[in-house]
Amino acid sequence: MRDEAPQPRRSAEASHEAPQRRRGSAEASRPERNERLLREGVEAFNRGDYATLMAMFDPGIECHVASGLGNPGTWFGIDGFERMTGAWGEAFASQQSSVVSITFPDEHHVIAEIHQRAVGAGSGVPVEMTNYYLLEIRDERAVRFHIHPDRESALAAVH
Repeated sequence: MRDEAPQPRRSAEASHEAPQRRRGSAEASRPERNERLLREGVEAFNRGDYATLMAMFDPGIECHVASGLGNPGTWFGIDGFERMTGAWGEAFASQQSSVVSITFPDEHHVIAEIHQRAVGAGSGVPVEMTNYYLLEIRDERAVRFHIHPDRESALAAVH
């Protein structure tokens, strides 16, 4: 039996809520466009579509995994993202991420609660965790992608 992924929800804490508009609307607000970029990035990662994912990133993107999480460190550029995620590919036979909630601390940042499920490559042991992605988006591309263990540390890293 397959477990159902948590259903996405919006946090009431969001300072900028994206209005409900049709996908692709020319009138989409910045938070709505930023949310769409985040969701499309998670979907692309889940299906292994790295070309689509890389097209969403600024060439000089800053990638960071906070200490206390697996594979901590900071990487720069598309090559840096590939090095960061390459270690995950070695550790896990499969990975799946789902967006649980999204907040918008300001017009350029998105914080997403992400529920991750993976299966250990050597052990076959299932692993689940919740992390918080922080994205900074400029000119429709992610310039920062950080992974934090909690919402508070993600919010503290906004500025």
